[in-house]
Amino acid sequence: MKKFLSILLLTCLLAAVIPAQAATTNLAAIRINEFMASNGDTIEDKNGEDSDWIELYNTSDDDVNLKGLCLSDGKKNLEKFVFPEYILPAHGYLIIFASGTEDVDENEIHVAFKLSASGEKVVLSYQGVLLDSISFDQQEKDVSMARVDERNWKYTSLPTPGAENAFDD
Repeated sequence: MKKFLSILLLTCLLAAVIPAQAATTNLAAIRINEFMASNGDTIEDKNGEDSDWIELYNTSDDDVNLKGLCLSDGKKNLEKFVFPEYILPAHGYLIIFASGTEDVDENEIHVAFKLSASGEKVVLSYQGVLLDSISFDQQEKDVSMARVDERNWKYTSLPTPGAENAFDD
């Protein structure tokens, strides 16, 4: 009976630990993929507002826990928003609304800063280490800036929040 209880206890412990470890902490796999600093009517948040938005993409084949990842609009304060426990699925997209008011729930993430349509930066970091960033100039309403490849970005009037990037040409 003791052996059975020991095996049962071990099985329960493994069942509890394995799902918690299923998502990796490979934060280097997370990229800024697209953003819009002048959202007119491309996408609305849960409040019906046309907030600026930033899209992250998980480049890996594994789910990634974003806990501790930081998002900012400049290098002076890299930790303007620190992600809570949040699993971004393998090859998944995440839209973050830069609405100026921090609000996190299971359906939507808002950060307490906005993007300047006259230009600035979007910065992704972890514990003070820069993981990804993009500097941009003047933005047009409802035109996003999207990643073409690892090093190149392009403006597009075909924004694709939550999906693979598309371009005009």
